[in-house]
Amino acid sequence: MASGPHDPRSSWWSADDGADRGGSPRPSGYHQAHTSPPTLHHSPPGPSEVRSRGLPLDSPWALPPFGAPTPDEGGAPVPEEPPAEPPRQPGRHPYARPYGGAEPRHSAGRTSPDRPPGDFPEEDEPHWQPRRLVNRPDKLVASGPPRTRRVEPEPPAPDERDGPGIRVEPSIPAEPEIRPEITPGTARPSGAGISAEERIGRPPGGRSARPDMLVASGPARPRGGGRGRHHRDQVVPRPPRQTRLPRRRGPRRGVLTPIFVAVVLLATAGLGLVIVNWVNSPVSSGLRLAAGDGGSGDQAFVAPPGISGNGSSQVLNAVTSVGSTVVAVGSDTTSPVPRPLFLVSPDGGRSWQLGRVTGPAGYQPAGSAGRVTGGAGRWLASGTEAPGAAGAAARGMWTSTDGRSWTAVDPSRLSVFWSGDRITDLARTASGFVAVGSTTLQNGGYGPVAWVSPDGQSWSRVDTGEIGATDKVRAIRAVVAKGDAVVALADPGKGDTTSVILRSPDGGRTWLRTAAALPGVRPEPGALAVAGKGFLLVPTLQKSDAGDVRIYCSDLGDEWRQCGVISGLGREATGVRGLASSSAGVAAVAESGWERYAVFTSADGKKWTESTDLGQIPGTLRGLAITDADTLVAAGDQRAGGLDNLPVLMTAAKGKPAAPVPLADISGLSRSARETTALIAAGNSFVAVGAVKGDAGIWTSATGQNWKAVSSPALGGSGRQSLNDVAHGPQGWLAVGSTTADSAFVKPLLSTSTDGRSWHQAPESPALGASGRYAVVPRVVAAGPKGYVLAGDDSGPDGVVAALWFSADLRRYSRSAPQGLPAGGADVRIEDVVATKDGYLAVGGSGTAGRTSGVVWVSRDGLNWTARKRVIPEGARSASLRRVVLQGNDVVAVGSAQNDKGAEQPFAAVSGDDGVTWQYSWLPSDAAATVLDMTTSKSGLVAVGSYGPPATGDSAVWTSEDGHDWQRHTLTGDGMTGDGAQWLGAIAVIDDRVIAVGRSTTYTADHLTLWRTTFSR
Repeated sequence: MASGPHDPRSSWWSADDGADRGGSPRPSGYHQAHTSPPTLHHSPPGPSEVRSRGLPLDSPWALPPFGAPTPDEGGAPVPEEPPAEPPRQPGRHPYARPYGGAEPRHSAGRTSPDRPPGDFPEEDEPHWQPRRLVNRPDKLVASGPPRTRRVEPEPPAPDERDGPGIRVEPSIPAEPEIRPEITPGTARPSGAGISAEERIGRPPGGRSARPDMLVASGPARPRGGGRGRHHRDQVVPRPPRQTRLPRRRGPRRGVLTPIFVAVVLLATAGLGLVIVNWVNSPVSSGLRLAAGDGGSGDQAFVAPPGISGNGSSQVLNAVTSVGSTVVAVGSDTTSPVPRPLFLVSPDGGRSWQLGRVTGPAGYQPAGSAGRVTGGAGRWLASGTEAPGAAGAAARGMWTSTDGRSWTAVDPSRLSVFWSGDRITDLARTASGFVAVGSTTLQNGGYGPVAWVSPDGQSWSRVDTGEIGATDKVRAIRAVVAKGDAVVALADPGKGDTTSVILRSPDGGRTWLRTAAALPGVRPEPGALAVAGKGFLLVPTLQKSDAGDVRIYCSDLGDEWRQCGVISGLGREATGVRGLASSSAGVAAVAESGWERYAVFTSADGKKWTESTDLGQIPGTLRGLAITDADTLVAAGDQRAGGLDNLPVLMTAAKGKPAAPVPLADISGLSRSARETTALIAAGNSFVAVGAVKGDAGIWTSATGQNWKAVSSPALGGSGRQSLNDVAHGPQGWLAVGSTTADSAFVKPLLSTSTDGRSWHQAPESPALGASGRYAVVPRVVAAGPKGYVLAGDDSGPDGVVAALWFSADLRRYSRSAPQGLPAGGADVRIEDVVATKDGYLAVGGSGTAGRTSGVVWVSRDGLNWTARKRVIPEGARSASLRRVVLQGNDVVAVGSAQNDKGAEQPFAAVSGDDGVTWQYSWLPSDAAATVLDMTTSKSGLVAVGSYGPPATGDSAVWTSEDGHDWQRHTLTGDGMTGDGAQWLGAIAVIDDRVIAVGRSTTYTADHLTLWRTTFSR
């Protein structure tokens, strides 16, 4: 799902993005504090840092039983994550949040811990971390003075077999080999074994066979011999360009070569790999890569022995029934590409299948569905979180005509939903749909708001002033409809404790406040139902000393009277949890004991009988529905097997005990948590870090082919752990990430090693403490001669600030004081750090949505930092830096820039004076593209990412000899292209061996990918 190709770490925006100052509810750009109401029994693990790609995603479990999240139930505010995304941010992912507090380089987001219960604050609360802004890039034309082009060597003669572009060996050994070059003028030795090279493969359909060439070019520059993002080697002189001699064919060469290639292809396929067809630019100059082998990395990056479960993070938030069709909705944050869950039963709950979810071209759907309703051939589902600065693209709204196939609503049609709006409930009316919720006011309070739509696609807004004064009514929490007669429950104004009952006679277009004041009524979904000729209302979680619960009835929703009583609740019962209705009647579920439930039914709400004992339903019960055949369906989630959080789905036919739905039989539902967030090389070893099955993961390989999982107590624990980055320095290896200390706090996780094989947890240090903070997460680490620099962010009651630490010996850590950071580190997201000859250089982004600029900080000691001039290419209105490496004496950074029309394109910036001045160039792309990682080597620079629209992009690679002139290479083959989204998110080089890891994901499948190649001489 972030982030996916769009890294949420590069898309963090300020909370202030142009709110209306007039005293009315703020439109897009205003953030409302994230609050989560209490849940019953357990709190699922928070999603990973994310996205996504996005934006950071909010916790999908911010939902009360039978309800959607509410904006004013108090407690400590919850920062977003991410993520992601990325949400995906962290976004490019098709369904944008990672798990456990870790944020992959390309996905999403920050953990959103739950808040304890409470009331709405009347003062301003800390803003969320906004989600990543997702745009559909177009080709961005570089502007600025022309650069003098370099004189290239003469191309080969027309009769040479060496054609332009990538040259492919007749076979690819188990480990890539380095081919010697033939010096011009030297006779080719007999039997050298150098066969003819040919171009293979072709670009995917609709793509040009000739990738774009970058206009900007520059003089030749010396290249360093670094082996990864955080490593420097001695500067080496550039070797002279060499021209290959024409090759001669033997009389039988043309016959043997294709046969030999076919044999090698078959042998490689038997090893579980496929040859990756490669299309290179037809330009004869520039850094070249050989065709590589790639395929699934699921078997390479496995969990160490002894870890049980899958690390799944799934939850069902709501369920509804129309006729014989039942739909349960929720979220799945197991993968760094979170997805909304749609479980569908076409036969009244007897059999279930995973729904099909699609979206408009270029749109990344949100990752959580919180409410669902339907009827008369139309269905609607929506997310329940305010998207903040991520905008309408992160809203999350889907429509369906049959309950099985769901399509995300184009965000361009959701402009009436402002960034601070939160949807809490939905209802199907005779004229369409009505949605209710809350909006953030300029004074930090909340007001009621409603929206109406004839089809779930086009919407009209009914604002606060048309519903009621905010001193009398605030957020609307629940809504039901009978035809176009609508009844809703809302929070009262400050100082009042009695819930407000609202009604609308015209499908939600106009609203009236009733005079009814019913004590003990909680405004939440599940308290209202339609039955017989009118409406029912039950005070949830309330009962008398005798074990009775009063039921209230109303014909039109204006006048209410007590019409019935549910009695016989025992001493341990907590009261009614919620109502559900259908043509079969009304069902009320009451909690009779700890995780034990009983069902009471009634034809009209007046006379109630206990019909079924559901028995024990583990976990948290969140949704309830009753079919026309009188079958009860209950949905929720539960903790299982340590770190797993699994959905719960139960059915109970009339008069029969409840039975769990066998979710393991639903194809495409189960997923295993795994992610590779960073990859580096040092010495003769590759090291990858990430997460697996809820624990932090480290894998090592001497060749890049066979990987071994590290087993260490330092990588596990009671909460979720994930590693975000790793570096190698004078004192050994340091991997950094985060661990979820409990349901509300995330703290740093540091692991060290002297040899890359045996890892230990770093010593406790006050500088790494998270006391009083919601989340303190180091996201990147760099090593230099002086020591190690860690960079991340610190989320607390006063917002989010950049955080940096330094250690000279991996035993003692010091945190940069606020006065040692430019502007105290506020409004800055540090994305990467590199060691330079004078110290360290950090890059990132800062600014409001659509108006960011690249941040460059430098430091001699790793603790005190100075800001350089902001980085933004000429002609761009917004830019952010994502990766930085040292190439010889130059600093090379890559990022994304946006023009005035919103088109986004990756760019490179090169500095020869430690970030004082920069030269810019564009990375070739004639469609949406994102660079996720970059490494340096003696041969040049290689960057990886994705190319193509969100949800359907393919893996892509760019190469450059000096950071000025870039070529884009298109990969084809399993795991590199295909349905869904593919990307390469991390890359490392040893000598001429190039290893990259990434992901291939669709709504029903999710796989890691591993790609290997070599530089072609």
